Amino acid sequence: MLNENKVKMMTKMSIYEKNEGKTMLKTAKYFKGDYVSLGVLKTVISVTVAFVIIVILFALYQADSLTQNVNSIDYASMGKSLAGYYVAFVIIFGIISGVVYSSKYESSRKEMKKFFLRLNKLERFYNSQKKKN
Repeated sequence: MLNENKVKMMTKMSIYEKNEGKTMLKTAKYFKGDYVSLGVLKTVISVTVAFVIIVILFALYQADSLTQNVNSIDYASMGKSLAGYYVAFVIIFGIISGVVYSSKYESSRKEMKKFFLRLNKLERFYNSQKKKN
């Protein structure tokens, strides 16, 4: 005889494991510091690539002005300002990504605790069924 509560519980767990469980299992492989560091590293790499693309696009947009004033441009101050913008972008996006990945990890841990509580409840149900038989 099938128990309706057991079937509902197993269905909920299966749906959760299929959908959100994938991300939960990815975060479960890491410690919090490692997960956040990896996320920040990915962000820094992405910001670097995006910054280079933006600089190239700006240089192409200003190509006419750059070629006309090639001898009068102060390359040292331009390099310092570009480096300053780059460092600012990396710091800003690094902090934002650190906060986002940290909260993502914490929410994943909370969901994982709920999942394991349901799993323990299901195990207790099976153990009580074995004792009855």
